[in-house]
Amino acid sequence: MSESARSPVEHTGLKRDAIGWFGIFLMVITTNGPLTSMGGGVPVSITLGNGIGLPGSYAIVCLAYLLFAIGFCAMTPYVENGGAFYAYITKGLGTIAGVGSACIAVLSYIAMLLACHAMLGHFMQVAMASLGIAAPWWAWAFACAIGAHLLCVRGIEFSGRLLLMLMMCEVGVIVWVDVLELFRHPMPGTHLSLEPFWPQSVFTPGFGPSLIFVVASFMGFETAAIYAQEARDPQRSVPRAMYFSIAFIGLLYATSIYLMLNHFGLTHAVSVAANDPGGMWLAMFQTLAGPVAAKIGAALVITSLFAAVLSFTNVVARYWHAMAIRGLVWQPLSRTHHKHRSPHVASAITMCISCTLIFLCAMAKLDPMLQALPWASVPSAVGVLSCQVLAAVSVATFFRRTKTNVSRWRSMFAPVVSTLILLFFLWQMINHVQLLSGLSSEVSYFLAFSVLIAGGLASFYALHLRRRAPLRFAQLSELVKQQ
Repeated sequence: MSESARSPVEHTGLKRDAIGWFGIFLMVITTNGPLTSMGGGVPVSITLGNGIGLPGSYAIVCLAYLLFAIGFCAMTPYVENGGAFYAYITKGLGTIAGVGSACIAVLSYIAMLLACHAMLGHFMQVAMASLGIAAPWWAWAFACAIGAHLLCVRGIEFSGRLLLMLMMCEVGVIVWVDVLELFRHPMPGTHLSLEPFWPQSVFTPGFGPSLIFVVASFMGFETAAIYAQEARDPQRSVPRAMYFSIAFIGLLYATSIYLMLNHFGLTHAVSVAANDPGGMWLAMFQTLAGPVAAKIGAALVITSLFAAVLSFTNVVARYWHAMAIRGLVWQPLSRTHHKHRSPHVASAITMCISCTLIFLCAMAKLDPMLQALPWASVPSAVGVLSCQVLAAVSVATFFRRTKTNVSRWRSMFAPVVSTLILLFFLWQMINHVQLLSGLSSEVSYFLAFSVLIAGGLASFYALHLRRRAPLRFAQLSELVKQQ
């Protein structure tokens, strides 16, 4: 590669002042797919985790991530542009660690995008079959990948408006069911037990395995930082969106799971989850709101998954764009649409990667729910959590060597404590990774460490540049303000 800095490409800047904190909040929440989790992931967590103590696990992880956000957001004013993990980790730990984290992050989100496509394709196949339209899951996944790309090209404002409608329906249904359960008895709340939050219910042998699913439920809140360049007043918008998203996810899941456990009875809820994980929440919905409402809820699971696909497509495209701006990947990925100022080339590449992975799964005849979903979820969950650990370390390192007016609580205590907690979460996730993959321990560990190995190779590439092409390496170190 040339030692000279690459000349700027026309239309490489994202649209400024395009989204406020609430729009970023919507983008973050939809990556979590709360309705999808309630309909399938949560019952599995109850079965394989700490049973009725699952709401307590959500409360604990929520507090841990709020602590992480304190340090992460304290560093936001000192990071001038987008790039999320790459920008923060480069600022705190240096370019070599930053390049590795960028590789880990983008591969992790691509894996999660594949998992979402597999789920969406499966549910679309089932729904369309009931209407007499027969097509394999991968055909629907292809169509949704193309649709997400086209919407991504329209820009963050358009995506934000669409996601607002989808999330209002999705979260509205969950809250509706919660209210119906709360007022199911003449004396609201009298039939509810607080046992799911008792320490003896939470800290059981299943607490560690429960963290795998709970931590995965929060995955995506850190993507708030990727929209910094497009945000109005990013120094306020990004932290506010991150705090609200973490608190909202924790409160919504803990409350909804708590009410669902009480609906089925604490003595029977675990067996119900084990016998019918995919139908547990919908059965509760049908009992409380009727069969027609339950069918609407089942349809909203599909829109929930598409919202997640759209959100992750936006995230991955912006990662490619940020990496291309810094010269990490193919430079044309930095180009933005002349009208919408969206990363349309990066979005097209993201679509092509998704379609290629879907095609490979179809050729291998993988079951979308039993194979493609869990196998893609393992490297994704481990990779994102590893980047969160590196980000927490980078915050503490940055403030340790930089004189600022930030309090020691925000600059040192919060990031150090959150680092230790996240390391514990990561250890628990890797230790119980077979629960996620359903494979042998050897294959499970290979999947878990695959993205970390890729990140290590990327760091070696950066080290090579430092020795052989110092000007190129210096370019990677710059947190370039886009024009």
